[in-house]
Amino acid sequence: MKNTVILILILLTNFAFAQQVKVENAKYKFISGEKHALKVNIFTDDIKDVLKAFQKELEKEVGTVTEQKKELILDNVIIKSITEDKIDAYVAVKKMKDNSSELYVSFEINNEIIEPKSNAYKQAEKFMETLSKDISIVVIEKELDKEQKNLKKLQDKVVSLEDKNKKLSQDSKDREEDIKKSQSKLKEVSEELKEVNKKMNSGKGKMDKLVKDKEKLDNDHEKLTDKISKDEKKIKDNKKDIEANEKDIENLKNDIKKQEKVVSDINDKRKAVK
Repeated sequence: MKNTVILILILLTNFAFAQQVKVENAKYKFISGEKHALKVNIFTDDIKDVLKAFQKELEKEVGTVTEQKKELILDNVIIKSITEDKIDAYVAVKKMKDNSSELYVSFEINNEIIEPKSNAYKQAEKFMETLSKDISIVVIEKELDKEQKNLKKLQDKVVSLEDKNKKLSQDSKDREEDIKKSQSKLKEVSEELKEVNKKMNSGKGKMDKLVKDKEKLDNDHEKLTDKISKDEKKIKDNKKDIEANEKDIENLKNDIKKQEKVVSDINDKRKAVK
């Protein structure tokens, strides 16, 4: 479902840029009051995305940019693609029901708002087209970063499970060797115990010593038997865990293929917009 939503977003932005960006005249009620503005559709309602795109177009260290209640106020900035004069601008974003957004920008040069009759109108209109593209690149790159991180998480999970399986396999091999050693030792203890029982039944030897030897051998036999049983159980548990991990790895690899497609599509979109 998540990947489907992302794909829809990519298709929407692809569709938008397959057509010419349309800049319109509008009235908008900014915090500072209603003003004439230029309007263009964008695919984010995050004012920080807009700010990041704006900063690419502004002359460095000229004027100020402040954020106020999710609006931007640009004071005495220079946007050379519009004019060499200093500009004041009021920027707001309105989210629409279809999850797209409308960007409104009111430009002022020498305290006069740029309108269709203004000398700088065509340049401002062209700037809005460029800005819309720049904002889309910001949004796409932010989405790309997010999806690349999601891809890395999936890949890391696979590596982690593969490492776990290697450790489980090695643990099983070590336990198989321990079982062989324990079985060999158990055989020796069983033979010794058989001899002690034979002496006790025949009445030969010192009975006190034979009793102590028998107690020790019985205890060793029990410990070895218990250890073999625990190692065998652990080997079976390891096998089950390895099989479960392998299924998870297979599912994760399928998810990785899907996520790689998501990342690839976003990369293609970024290249197309640039």
